[in-house]
Amino acid sequence: MSYTTSYKDENGCTKDVTISDSDCVMALSNDYRELIRTYDPRRVSITRIQAAEGEALHLKVTVHAPTHYLTGPHDHTPKPAQSMSFDIIAYPGYPLKAVRAYYDPARYLASPNVFRSGAACIDEWRIFTSSLLTVCDKLVRDIIHDPNVTLYSSMANAYMEDWHRKGAAAKRFPTIPTKLLYAPDAPPLPRRSSTGSKPVSATPPLPGGR
Repeated sequence: MSYTTSYKDENGCTKDVTISDSDCVMALSNDYRELIRTYDPRRVSITRIQAAEGEALHLKVTVHAPTHYLTGPHDHTPKPAQSMSFDIIAYPGYPLKAVRAYYDPARYLASPNVFRSGAACIDEWRIFTSSLLTVCDKLVRDIIHDPNVTLYSSMANAYMEDWHRKGAAAKRFPTIPTKLLYAPDAPPLPRRSSTGSKPVSATPPLPGGR
């Protein structure tokens, strides 16, 4: 089976790209290995979950660091915690198809980047730029309330804006130095731009152009 989608190149020209099932498997395998290599397991644990029908890869990611959570769509009072987990799912056709990421709706991250349903805002999916790694890195850093991954001009939960801004201004956020999330021998992934669009630089996730 093959998967095809259209994208615009740097010159604004629309082009088609096609990948096979084996390309998808290779891309996921490569990105999963890179994900495991990137983080310090004492701070970020990554567990594979049995993929359901229609899923290509299902991961549960837990960040062990001070954070805050909400308990439902009408909860506007962040509560302290020492860890936070989210699920991230890749689908057949990855990386042409976007991944999905979400928290437990009864215990989801207090953040302008997380919808009150518990769904995480992963930004626009961009072919050759977005990947399992870029999405996971945004969420991992968001859990420690890193202001560098927060886009106040386009929020998923505007109720969290004032609280988040005050925490950043008071230097309470991020709750730990960002570098502590990463493995000592693995440099952090490229920092996302302040516009919330795409990293300054990124390794194309496709296993090979076609």
